[in-house]
Amino acid sequence: MFNWTSVVLAGGGAAIGATVRYLVMQIAQLISHWRLQHSGRVPSRFPWPTFLINVSGSFMLGWVMSSGLNTGIKVLVGAGVLGGFTTFSTMANEIVLLARDQRLRLAVWYGIFSLLCGVLAAVVGMKLN
Repeated sequence: MFNWTSVVLAGGGAAIGATVRYLVMQIAQLISHWRLQHSGRVPSRFPWPTFLINVSGSFMLGWVMSSGLNTGIKVLVGAGVLGGFTTFSTMANEIVLLARDQRLRLAVWYGIFSLLCGVLAAVVGMKLN
C-alpha cells in the first residue's frame, strides 16, 4: 500500500546515501592524486571506489533486509541510504569507459567480479542475522 511516510524515509535516506557516496569518491580521488604526486605511482585503472561502495552496500543491504528491524527502518536504510549509496549506473558507465579505452578484458572482469562479489557480500550479510 502507498505510504507517504515511506516515500519521505526513502527519499531522505537516498539523499544521505548519495552524499556519502560522493564524499567517498572525492576522497578516493584525493588519495589517488596524492599518491601520484608523492610516490609517482600511476593510479589503478580498476575502479576500486565504486567496487568497494557496491560490495559494502550489498553486504549492508543483505544484513538490513534480513534483520528484524521494523519496516520504516528498512525503508530508510535499505531503499534510502543504501539505495543512494550503491550505484549500478556508475559501474555500468565505468565498464563502457574501460571498453572504449581498449581495456576490454578489464571491463569484463570488473563487471563479473563486481556482480559475484556483490551477491556474495549480500549473502554473507543475510547470514549474519
